[in-house]
Amino acid sequence: MTLAKRIAQRLVVGTRLEAPVKRLHYGLTGSKNSLYDALSIEVMRRVLRRDSTAVDVGAFEGGMLSHMTRFAPQGTHFAFEPLADRYERLVRMFPKVRIYPYAMGDSAGETLFHRAVRHPALSGLKGRDLESSEGIREERVAMETLDRVIPGDQPVALVKIDVEGAELGVFRGGIQTLRRTRPIIIFECGLGGADWFGVEPEQVHDCLTDTIGLRVSLLDRWLSGGVSLTREQFASQFRDRLNFFFLAHP
Repeated sequence: MTLAKRIAQRLVVGTRLEAPVKRLHYGLTGSKNSLYDALSIEVMRRVLRRDSTAVDVGAFEGGMLSHMTRFAPQGTHFAFEPLADRYERLVRMFPKVRIYPYAMGDSAGETLFHRAVRHPALSGLKGRDLESSEGIREERVAMETLDRVIPGDQPVALVKIDVEGAELGVFRGGIQTLRRTRPIIIFECGLGGADWFGVEPEQVHDCLTDTIGLRVSLLDRWLSGGVSLTREQFASQFRDRLNFFFLAHP
């Protein structure tokens, strides 16, 4: 980051100007997903050691998993991807990773999964509002929980969760694991996803903070040593569509 950008960030972050400036920036550049990817990779670089364990929930085509294995080549890694074709490809690409063909949630069993035909990355446990533009194909998949799959003595340094709105179920199905290991969690949570599950942002914040014992931050603020988000601030980020990727941390 240039000196000018660092100075501008200090003048804006944490003030009433932060929200409108972010809206303007992302409206002009359309680069929000690329920014989240870059921030997530930097978080991994700082958190993971060569033998750290990382968990990728919603691994899809392995983009983030490749960085997990790059930063922690001697670690024990877990990845979950319910789309059969993507799962099989991941198994070939990452022979040393423990990869499972599961949708992750708050209970174990079988469930209906909605594959978005045109853009499979938008597939999830809910069809959401994609039917008219995407075409949805329903598939039966196995569902599991983090607490049932991750061994009880396994340390976990980092978890990435990108499950198109089903993140609260993943948290609830991993309460014991997340309480025990207190990892860094990079997770998606935004309108058009979580709301289709009837989930309010306050529920997500309460689960992470009150139940699991972590704090919630923006990725860039955590990287720069900034303060975490209050319950009200997190809800505002969600409802005002300011951000849809966040970080939970001890």
